[in-house]
Amino acid sequence: MSYQNLIDFSVHPSDVDRFDNKWEGLKEYINTQELDGVELLIGYDHPSDEIPKEVVKSIHLPFWVTWLDVWRKGEEAAKYYFPDVNNDYLQFCCGGKNASEMVQTQKKLWEHASLFNPAHAVIHAAHVELDHAFSRDFTYKNTEVSANLAEMLNRTAQKFTDGEPPVTLAIENLWWPGLDLLFPAEVDDFAGRLEFSNWNVLLDTGHLMNTNPALRCEDEAIDFVLDRISRLSKDVQDKIKSLHLNCSLSGEYQLKQLQNGFPQDWEQLTHREKYSAARNHVLQIDQHLPFRTERVNEIIAEVQPEIVVHEFITKDMDEFTSKLEVQRSNLK
Repeated sequence: MSYQNLIDFSVHPSDVDRFDNKWEGLKEYINTQELDGVELLIGYDHPSDEIPKEVVKSIHLPFWVTWLDVWRKGEEAAKYYFPDVNNDYLQFCCGGKNASEMVQTQKKLWEHASLFNPAHAVIHAAHVELDHAFSRDFTYKNTEVSANLAEMLNRTAQKFTDGEPPVTLAIENLWWPGLDLLFPAEVDDFAGRLEFSNWNVLLDTGHLMNTNPALRCEDEAIDFVLDRISRLSKDVQDKIKSLHLNCSLSGEYQLKQLQNGFPQDWEQLTHREKYSAARNHVLQIDQHLPFRTERVNEIIAEVQPEIVVHEFITKDMDEFTSKLEVQRSNLK
């Protein structure tokens, strides 16, 4: 089965500085590992000319965590959720202080992504408030999040002369409210709301596993992923063009955390401190581990992806290489 093998990378110095010779080092790594390229997480600035466009096959757009109230209510919600942050940080969290700014930010990001002529640009389909990352007492249901996301994407697409994004959007599932892929009718409803055709679905295997805290081993997890894919409509299944391939078995942690509740002195923390605590919590849920069983090929065979992104959390390239070798050794 033929597909492109990519790894995740970003424009952040924490990634670029992993190589002594920066972007040239990345190019050398791609060649040494016999990979097809990278999926590059970009920022809000115009992409640097130093980035070797030839290795960038996919773009990951910046993801907004808590955006829906600002989308619906504007500055009133922005001041409520982000009382101690400046405008730059507000844009980082949700793209702007009102719907108009958020659309303009999305438009700019799509234009930046299109400079690389990638297969697609990945966008997260979820919303979660920092408190709810711990309590799971969510304000919005999946359908509310996905309906508002569709509205945002439609309004942004309308900013282009042909009503189509300048780059294919790859909508990524998460385990927070939004597109979690658990309920086929909800996914069909979201698809039906999109008023443009230049989009597909990116299946993140670890994110799907995170929706089921009862999973305890890779066999159970793979069975679960295959079952959930099989329940989706044929139209949606055909839209799955790519995979973020990684394993996450964090169920025991998730259940224990729900019992423990919020971090110590949660209410006294600033928004930045809460964001940092929630990010560390998410990294415990979303493990980004390599698959260690050849049964991972069953997922590949079912999806028949055009792109597979090996997406891991690591401290350096030696650790990344080790995890990459484990996962690729199990792929036929």
